[in-house]
Parts: sequence; structure tokens; C-alpha cells
Amino acid sequence: MNAFHRIGPIAAGLLFCTCAGHAQQTQGSAGIGVVVTSPQAAHDIVHTYTIRMPAPSVHAPLVTGAPYCAGVTTERVQTLADGTHITQKSRSTKTCRDSEGRTRRESTPGSAEIVEIHDPVSGFRYILDPYNHVAHSFSPLEKSNEPARYAQEGKAVSAGAGSGPARKVASPSLPEPERPEVSTESLGTQVIEGVSVEGTKLTRTFPVGAIGNDRPIVSLTESWFSPELKVVVLSKTSDPRMGESTMKLQNIDRSEPDPALFQIPPDYQVVDENSDRVEIKVTRP
Repeated sequence: MNAFHRIGPIAAGLLFCTCAGHAQQTQGSAGIGVVVTSPQAAHDIVHTYTIRMPAPSVHAPLVTGAPYCAGVTTERVQTLADGTHITQKSRSTKTCRDSEGRTRRESTPGSAEIVEIHDPVSGFRYILDPYNHVAHSFSPLEKSNEPARYAQEGKAVSAGAGSGPARKVASPSLPEPERPEVSTESLGTQVIEGVSVEGTKLTRTFPVGAIGNDRPIVSLTESWFSPELKVVVLSKTSDPRMGESTMKLQNIDRSEPDPALFQIPPDYQVVDENSDRVEIKVTRP
């Protein structure tokens, strides 16, 4: 699985904050999630953060025979009109895949730690909530005999690598006057974190007037894809509307991960879900 191609984007959840002055523990119905608040003194203020997580995708790419674990770091830099730079670095997380294609992806939306597990062997998908010790279980995936599928970023890089000069194509998602001009260019190969990768640069140009702009807007994405691991190891995006963002895999370990990483811990309560999202509540003083 391209563990990061949902980096985004996958990505991660909406964060809300409410306050309460007493303790309670409520078990939500299937598809809603678990609500937990911690005991506090009467004069204390309890902040309850609600993270709304979408159900793990049923279209996650299946990759077998290419195990690994790696740290994931992301950074975003915005430049304001007065030249001020705002840099946001995410807490380093971890992603793993075993030889059978099981995947584990950690994320930290808001103040909570969330773990997503895809198990193509059993067919189940899980969202683990370490704070409340709850495993949200989603129904088995539909069986498929299709070969391993690449994440969208992987497809773009694989198609672009070795293709020579830049190729221009039209984006099909917008009406003709608003479509950006898209071109791809091979960046060759290099080694990142001990892994051989192929690079592709994707350029999107919005012409004058496409979105009310009086000058062309150019967005650049540089991706470095590993054909062996079938994941993007490094991705950089520069867009004048949103700033610069970088995602990188670090400390890549290609040995077989511990099987326990893809299992529900024995002390977790399992909640069967039938909704397209769950709500996880974390209480902080």
C-alpha cells in the first residue's frame, strides 16, 4: 500500500473542542464511536476534543511481497503578503506493511493518536483509538483478483519516469475555461533513505481568469517513487495559494514487521461500525 498517498493525503479528521465540568463515560451506538471524559474536580474545566475520522477506504492499494516500516514526516510553509513565514511541522508518525499486504498507518489529528489497519487477509479494516482502548471494526473488503494496484501518486510517477520531455495533458475535472494545463517531466533516478526512486515533476498552470486570477498560477509537485516498495518516498508541492508542503519517509526498514502491529491489542474493546465515519473523543484538563 502506498501508505502515504492518502497523505494526504490522508488524510485526517476534523477537530472540535467542548467543555464539561463532570465525568462521564458513554458507549456510542455502532457507527457513532466512543465518548469518554475523565474524572475532574468540580472546579476544573474539562476540554473534550472530538476527532471525526472517515472509515478506512475500501479502495486502498494492495501490495504484497514488499514489507517495510518507516517514519513519516510532513512540513508546511506559508509565506504571507508581508513576507512572514509560517512553518508547521507534524509530529513524526509511523507506517508499516507486511509481506501479505497488511498495512498500518499512524496519525495524530488534533491531540489524539489514531491507528488505521487494513487487513486484506481477513478482509477487515480497523481504526484503533489508543486513548480509549477501542478498536472500531469495519466490514470485510470485497474480494478481488486484480493485481496489485498503485496509489494515484505512484501511477503518476511510474508513468512519468523515463518518459523524457514534459508531456502536456488537460485536466478532465473542470469545465474547459477553468481547466489547468498539466505537464509531467521525468527527473531521473536517485537513492533516498537507501531506496532507489524515480522522480517526476507535475506542473499545473491555471490560465488568467480560470479562478478569477489576473496572472497565471503555477503549482508544482515533485514526487520520488520507489518501484520496489511501490510507495512515494519523498513528495514536495509548491502552490502560491497554499504555500509549500513536504512529505518524506525516514529510517526505512525493509525487514518483516512484527505481526502484532497489524492485530487488535487484547485489552481493546471492539466496536462494529456500519457508518462511513467514527467520532473519537479525547479529554484533556
